[in-house]
Amino acid sequence: MKYVLVCSVLDFGAGSKALALARNLWAVGETVFLGKGTVKEKWLAFLGASKTRKEILVAIAAKGGEEKIYQAFLAKFGLDKPNRGIVFSIPLKQFYCIGGKKSKSKATTNGVETVAYEAIFVIVNKGLSEEVVEAAESAGSTGGTIIHGRGSGTQEKAVLFNIEIEPEKDIVLIISKCEKTDAITEAIETRLGISDPGAGIVFVLDVSRTLGLFEG
Repeated sequence: MKYVLVCSVLDFGAGSKALALARNLWAVGETVFLGKGTVKEKWLAFLGASKTRKEILVAIAAKGGEEKIYQAFLAKFGLDKPNRGIVFSIPLKQFYCIGGKKSKSKATTNGVETVAYEAIFVIVNKGLSEEVVEAAESAGSTGGTIIHGRGSGTQEKAVLFNIEIEPEKDIVLIISKCEKTDAITEAIETRLGISDPGAGIVFVLDVSRTLGLFEG
């Protein structure tokens, strides 16, 4: 059976509704993260609204369940209109569900599912997300979603009163057209020196399906 990781980025307050919808449609492993989206409109920045609070849902679904989740999200959140949010799917090779059962997936794309978009994940030290977004936009990105996390690299721990403190991290998620991905990742590397030890990490995953993305 084919499984995918269904991810949605919605306005703050919609996460619990999205989680309930996914759970009712037999998704597993549903989790909601807080984040913020980047907005390019100058008048919004002038009003102090250049960052909008977001909730990011991730859930595992079989192929049939994925279709039902997309239909439900389209109806509930109006994702056929711009700026209502996005949903995208990432093919999974395997996962462990509740109870420790291991499931494998046929994570191939073919036919109408030819990959057109990719998900770029950039993990950097807290405070550097703005530079990541600016670098990405210089290479053609239209924005991203910033999620706060925490690192566990042994070489990156600070010491306070003999207690090791793990530094906070910024995670930037960018959905990119495939032909722009290399330029975006190279711009981020040039700006932040990601290949230097402890500077961060960038990884790219295929996106097999999207909803809510609009050109321009």
